[in-house]
Amino acid sequence: MTNIDPIGFTYGDDARLGGVDITISLSPSQAKAIGSEAGTMADWFHSALWAMALLRSGRSTAGEPYFAGPNDWYTPINDLDNRLIRRLEGIRDAVVRAHARSGGTVQDLAHAMDVSRSTAQYRRETLLAAMPSTWEQWAEDGGPEDKGRIEDPYKPGTPVADGDFYIGQKVRVVGVSGLLADRTDLIGKTGRVVSEASDGQVTVRGLSGKERETFADFLGFEPHELLNAERKN
Repeated sequence: MTNIDPIGFTYGDDARLGGVDITISLSPSQAKAIGSEAGTMADWFHSALWAMALLRSGRSTAGEPYFAGPNDWYTPINDLDNRLIRRLEGIRDAVVRAHARSGGTVQDLAHAMDVSRSTAQYRRETLLAAMPSTWEQWAEDGGPEDKGRIEDPYKPGTPVADGDFYIGQKVRVVGVSGLLADRTDLIGKTGRVVSEASDGQVTVRGLSGKERETFADFLGFEPHELLNAERKN
């Protein structure tokens, strides 16, 4: 296979929003190994870029002056602190452990980390002396939020059993009840699972049509009110 840059850029009028489109390409084997989590991590990376742009410019996506309030910052804080950072740390730790296992030297590690040899040695020894963390194990093996892998996809259009939802899963609303009983406009819309509460309700985002959602746009549904909408690979 010829060498192809896995990251591509489309600028200006050819970009979907007129600025720049960033495309990250995965090979079939990479896509199979990562599964549906590639999409959720890309979403969280987008939150980081969205927050950077707003912090630097003080302008909305449309380019207009915009003063962001607490609700605007909820999603990037949740995506970055609660989701992305811990996964990146887990991937880093797994890579450092794999580097040592493969025979990598402390000096090589120091160069890669851009730190002194003593600092690299301390970090590696501390890591190797401990059992792999939850997120380090996730980096190598996947986890409970990674049930949508390509080798075992859920059948689209079927009810999802209680407890079988996973973060980032695409679902379609087929019913409403309780506090949302009058929101029949939601039926037929698709969104992404954010979390599953202890009472069994499943929280879904992406139903409002807004580019940036706030906490109020995260809605809870009973499991039987949702259908799996993931496309079979």
